[in-house]
Amino acid sequence: MAPSKNMKKNKGLLSVVEAMGISTELILNNTVDPVLHISSNGTILGINPIATVSLGYKKNELMGKDLFSLIPDEYKTLIVNRMCCTNDYTINKPSEYFREELFLLRFPDRQGVLRTFEAIIIPYKDESDTSCFLNLWKPKSGGKELATQLKEVLSNYEALTETITEAVIMVDESFKILYANSSCVRVFGYTKSELINSPFAMLFPEEVFSRYIGEFRKYFYMDSQNDQDIKKEMELLGRNKNRGVSPIEISFGNSRELDQRTLICIIRDISQRKNVERKLRYLAYHDKLTDLGNRDLFNTDVENFFNIYKTHQQLCGALLFLDLDGFKQVNDTLGHPAGDKLLISTAKRLRSLMRETDMIYRFGGDEFVILISKLSKQSDVEIICTKILRVIQRPYNFDKVGHSHKVNIGVSIGVALLPEHGRDRETITRHADLAMYSSKEGGKNRYTIFSDDLTLSAQNKWIIDQGLKTALVNQEMFLMYQPIVNRDGSLAGVEALIRWNHPEQGLISPDDFIPSAEESGVINSLGQWVLEHALMDIIEINKTANLDLFVSVNVSTRQLNALDFPEILDRAIKRSAIKMKDLRLELTESFLLTSPEKAILTLTRLKEDHPGIKIVIDDFGKGYSSLHYLSRLPVDCIKIDRSFIKVIPDSNNRKIINSIMNLATSMNMEIVAEGIETEEQQNYPSLEKCQYFQGYLFSKPLTYKDLMNYLKD
Repeated sequence: MAPSKNMKKNKGLLSVVEAMGISTELILNNTVDPVLHISSNGTILGINPIATVSLGYKKNELMGKDLFSLIPDEYKTLIVNRMCCTNDYTINKPSEYFREELFLLRFPDRQGVLRTFEAIIIPYKDESDTSCFLNLWKPKSGGKELATQLKEVLSNYEALTETITEAVIMVDESFKILYANSSCVRVFGYTKSELINSPFAMLFPEEVFSRYIGEFRKYFYMDSQNDQDIKKEMELLGRNKNRGVSPIEISFGNSRELDQRTLICIIRDISQRKNVERKLRYLAYHDKLTDLGNRDLFNTDVENFFNIYKTHQQLCGALLFLDLDGFKQVNDTLGHPAGDKLLISTAKRLRSLMRETDMIYRFGGDEFVILISKLSKQSDVEIICTKILRVIQRPYNFDKVGHSHKVNIGVSIGVALLPEHGRDRETITRHADLAMYSSKEGGKNRYTIFSDDLTLSAQNKWIIDQGLKTALVNQEMFLMYQPIVNRDGSLAGVEALIRWNHPEQGLISPDDFIPSAEESGVINSLGQWVLEHALMDIIEINKTANLDLFVSVNVSTRQLNALDFPEILDRAIKRSAIKMKDLRLELTESFLLTSPEKAILTLTRLKEDHPGIKIVIDDFGKGYSSLHYLSRLPVDCIKIDRSFIKVIPDSNNRKIINSIMNLATSMNMEIVAEGIETEEQQNYPSLEKCQYFQGYLFSKPLTYKDLMNYLKD
């Protein structure tokens, strides 16, 4: 409440009190308003002349009297509380304290008639004792103005609390409800009339109120807005009259009423917010497709296991890494929807097999992880693995375009025992992963328990797969270019070849990492990187050397089957501004054999979208392509597989080469003989119709810098 005019004009008394060392008699005689000097126990020590006139007493009739024996009982506690506050107050600046202590006091005159005053208690401390001054003003209209103001404040307060959706409840120090707004019925199911004068405890489960009552008491004296050691809000469970227990959030404010402290609670029902938070948390920690836990949840659970192990050394468990054998083929032949159904079905099979205490996760792709937190002996995990192998080997049935497909896959399992094979998350996951790779190296569809003597090949494959995940980000990949020459030896173009400089293993052959990239799906990002950089490089090469070379880029089956490949290709072409006649896409025969009709449709669309682009079949002759499909494919060039070139001049080999040459010539296709290492191979009669040659006879693959030097020479 704002200070009254009387408060504003009373700076004289305050300034006098603030001037320490001045006698109380001097203070009383220099104050223009009625003032009583009162001891800490309520004895009237002094009174100024204006007070005797206002109250109708003679000075000696009040001196030494007990103030509390004169005023009505309902004001005694009020005065005592105010005086206690002044005694606790460090009296350096009474004016700072003065602003909030105005109150209404009724004081009887000599005839016993109650007179209404606005009052303030101002602290005072001298050398001997702490006392206070009771400063009185006679309000206009006999106190009606102040009463009206108080009624207006109360009315405004109630109007304000009725406009908000939160429940507002005021309680006293005995936790009796003094006030409640209408929103309480929405939060708690109780009306205002049901709550007022009822215990605050009725709004909470009994054990919850007992647990938090000590916290509630703090807020009667502490300010959550300014006190750093106290929470601004408190979340706990409340009890609704009709709905039972539900989560609520409470904000607090406190005040001092006439004779006591009160606590104002602003309460919100946060059931909906908590439900949203639970859903968001669930989504953050679970795989969207299979509803299994994801890698983040796995990390949390494994850390929890090791934390529990610190105090329960007898605890044993196992970590299983599962990788489906044959999943890639299902995706490539039946499409991603069938692959998704297989993953969902696999998740259901694993759930039905494992105990409720065992946690199952999907890390992505066809990688599943099982955390067994309670294990009696190693033979138990062997039994579990055997059951998993059997349940995954059962046929999967899919319906596609009116046809039923039965699919059989396997699973490679790697096992690491906890804590025997690792006492932290990083170690145990690495060992389980290594054991899984050993299962794959051993022929797949089996389980392997980690040991230090796992095969070197399994460890190498694990290193490759782990490194591929960050190779592009760490800029470990680079391109080399092998020249492709015309019959006369002049340079016609180059083939872009990806290479990997591993930080620990050094140069890794594409024959070692490309299959792993294909299997894991990393090949898509690798292929996109190669395409973008090769196109930009050939533009710069042609510009610098004043040539018009083509670049031949290898595209994997997974890339071509990816839905976003046309967009990736289009973006790379536009970004580099390459001429279509200077771009060739090399495909393996396996792409044509896996799904011929799809291959025809895909390549036809590529040619339509980018007129002039050339399609090359790499390693031709190994896959026994059907002549029927080959005649329908929009292919411009074939590369004779190097295995046929290597055995020149074998007579049987000559027949195969002649057949390939005749086939390509009859279909107006260009021919590239790759793997040429000697002049004898280049001049072999069966290759006389070849337009292009490629091999070490002309040049090994070159870095960009070496290629530029090669062109200068």
